[in-house]
Amino acid sequence: MSLMRPLRDPVHTAVWSGSKLIVWGGYDGISDVNTGGSYDPGTDIWSATSTANAPTARESQTAVWTSSKMIVWGGYTIGIGGLDTGGQYDLETDSWVTTSTNNVPSPRYYHSAIWTGTEMIVWAGYAFPPGNIGLNTGGRYNPSADSWRLTTTANVPDARYDHTAIWSAAK
Repeated sequence: MSLMRPLRDPVHTAVWSGSKLIVWGGYDGISDVNTGGSYDPGTDIWSATSTANAPTARESQTAVWTSSKMIVWGGYTIGIGGLDTGGQYDLETDSWVTTSTNNVPSPRYYHSAIWTGTEMIVWAGYAFPPGNIGLNTGGRYNPSADSWRLTTTANVPDARYDHTAIWSAAK
């Protein structure tokens, strides 16, 4: 079985920190990358993000901004398929910390992720391998505790991938 690159653009992620744009991962036309940069529109300057302890090269991952860190999770790597790993990037220290893999959701890409103010919630996506299947499962990641818990599957919507999600704190 050949694990070829999925055909979808864009395959990198980007978040806004409140003062800088952070772009990370993706496909450079030859291979998946684990590099990125931060852009300061006030100074019109790009700075490379550290690659020390960065997650493995990937594309089609998700990223959220926590108000102090970018969390990257999941995605796809050529020759491997879906991923269930990630990292927390601290813009101030230009450093990465690996996210826990204990109780992590199954590997996926083309999934959605949102930030609730305390947790990153990832849901659905595409699993390959095994098979070519959409998912209707997810997980909740707490970066303060570096812990995962799976989302319920009771009354869950149908499987899907390449969808969007938003978070509204309104009650």
